Amino acid sequence: MRTFSLIAAVSAAALLGGCAGQSGSPAPSPTTSPAPSAADPGSAAAQPTQQAAAGGPSACRSADLGLALTADEGGGGMNKMQYKLAFTNKGAAPCTLQGFPGVSFVTGDNGTQVGAPATRKDEAAPAAVTLQPGVGAVSDVTITNVGVYDPAECGPADVRGLRIYPPGETAAMFLPTEQKACSAADKSTASVGPVHS
Repeated sequence: MRTFSLIAAVSAAALLGGCAGQSGSPAPSPTTSPAPSAADPGSAAAQPTQQAAAGGPSACRSADLGLALTADEGGGGMNKMQYKLAFTNKGAAPCTLQGFPGVSFVTGDNGTQVGAPATRKDEAAPAAVTLQPGVGAVSDVTITNVGVYDPAECGPADVRGLRIYPPGETAAMFLPTEQKACSAADKSTASVGPVHS
């Protein structure tokens, strides 16, 4: 009889313990970090499409790259300007670039982003480009004149230049180029293509 009472008491305590756990504060549900915005270095525009081949040159880093923006004489029109965004390997060893650079307009002393970042011109998987020391590669950039947008929807604003993330990089580069861009968060006045030779 005592053995039965002891078993019954232990079972009751376990049952109560289980109920107490259920009646207390609910277990926290799993949380997820917000997806990075397009302006973040972790965004799709800044990520490489593939890793460099094993044993091959490593990815180019911002610190080893020179940057320039030149007008493409063969492109553009009245409302759009075509540019070549050139990356040059200033390092002592070969490196690779593969994918789309992240590009956004910025202003102010702290580089506040203006409007939405540049959209991609093509979603096809780009090939890796190997840059020997002193050699460059380019990305095609199109910038649309803000005059083609409704000012109320665009919110034209003066910008100081472009913040550039080379493909796969998390360290930004700055390229001064004063002009106007739409300040509306959902408006992008630029598009960018993959890096190519």
